Amino acid sequence: MMLEARRFRSRRVRGLFGGAVLVATTLAACGPDAANGTPRPTDPRVILTSAITATAALPALRLHAEIAANMGAVMGGPANAMMTAVVDADIDLATRQLAGRATSSTAANPGGNGAGGQHSVSDIIVTRNATFNRDSQTGRWTKLPSGIGGAGPTNAEVATMISNLLSNPAMTFDLQDATPCSLGMCDHVIAHLDGPTLVNAVGALFGAPADANAGLAVPNFDVDVRVDQSSGVISEVRTSISMAGTSEQILVTVSNPGQPVQITAPPAALTDDLGANFGGGFGPGSGIATPMPLGPEESMILEQVGNELESALPVEPAPSGP
Repeated sequence: MMLEARRFRSRRVRGLFGGAVLVATTLAACGPDAANGTPRPTDPRVILTSAITATAALPALRLHAEIAANMGAVMGGPANAMMTAVVDADIDLATRQLAGRATSSTAANPGGNGAGGQHSVSDIIVTRNATFNRDSQTGRWTKLPSGIGGAGPTNAEVATMISNLLSNPAMTFDLQDATPCSLGMCDHVIAHLDGPTLVNAVGALFGAPADANAGLAVPNFDVDVRVDQSSGVISEVRTSISMAGTSEQILVTVSNPGQPVQITAPPAALTDDLGANFGGGFGPGSGIATPMPLGPEESMILEQVGNELESALPVEPAPSGP
């Protein structure tokens, strides 16, 4: 059970970084009013649609995401099945490359299986052609040929999908009072999303058949969105959703919008290319160097990423009824 828990956690961390790219792409596929002196719109649907356009123009941003999940159904029961994760990443939106850090923790005795609590930190660099993960004990990086490449929908396609989704009458919106946010003062919109409509839209974006999600019961849920009044860029997103015996609370905040970032692969001398000799082992003749400690220069690679990993998750908004 402990091995299965570790495998699950490893898949979860990789999924978090994949989610970070998806969220950033969604934000990237996400228009300013205050900058040109025109009044802010008062229609929440217009505010969000404009924000999609504005964020799409950004070359890069820093993303902070927090997830608190009760994986009761996955881990065998609701008791002590909590998992928390925090992701901080600098993301090049134009190329969808990123460098970041994720921390994850699981409660002791998850699902009553006797396993101890786990805490892990994972550094990752994703380029267009490869993914690099750093071993926190040896300081070495492993390279896998699984970068972003040209796969998936373009930012423009994502933007069109979101705009069409927001125009669907099944989606409704409430405009709240303006509130402080990660980028300054924000318009505050609550989006009431229709689960089946959302699933069909996302499925169509990725080319899934119309009936591919027929058996997937996604409930309706609310998304709390803060849009910076000065730039029109999406600043914060909060949501809470329960389905299939699990529940998750998610917070995403944006900083450094538009500030260029440079995503590069780690030094070749510190990288073990698993794609070149997968499963070949370590040492002479293997094609993979023997692990060595991380040097002081290399330890600076992600110095500016992942320094704020312990902020509390919000508890609102509650999911809307089906």
